[in-house]
Amino acid sequence: MNNNKEQLLVLQKELNNRIVKIDKDLHSRLSSAKFSEQVVEHQNDDVLLNLKNEAQKELEQINHALLKVERDVYGTCEKCHSAISTERLDAIPFTAYCKNCAP
Repeated sequence: MNNNKEQLLVLQKELNNRIVKIDKDLHSRLSSAKFSEQVVEHQNDDVLLNLKNEAQKELEQINHALLKVERDVYGTCEKCHSAISTERLDAIPFTAYCKNCAP
C-alpha cells in the first residue's frame, strides 16, 4: 500500500503541474487580429479547458484516495466493502471500486 501512496503522490504532483501549465497557457495568449486565427485560438482553448477539467476530475479522485490512505480504508471498495485486488490498485491506484462494482 505504501507504494500506492507514493504513486498517488507522484500523480497528484503531475496533475497539479499540468493544471498550472494549462492555466498559464490560457492566460498568456495574445489574441490575433485575424478572425481565422481567433477561431483556431478558441478551438485550442476549448481543448485546453477539456484537458484541465479531466485533470481536475482525476486529481479529485487521487485526493480522495489519499484521504482513504490516511483513514486506513484504502483498498476497500466503496460499494460492496470488499478488498480491491492489488492488481487493480496497481493499475488504477485511485480507484474506489473493486472489479465487480466498477461502473
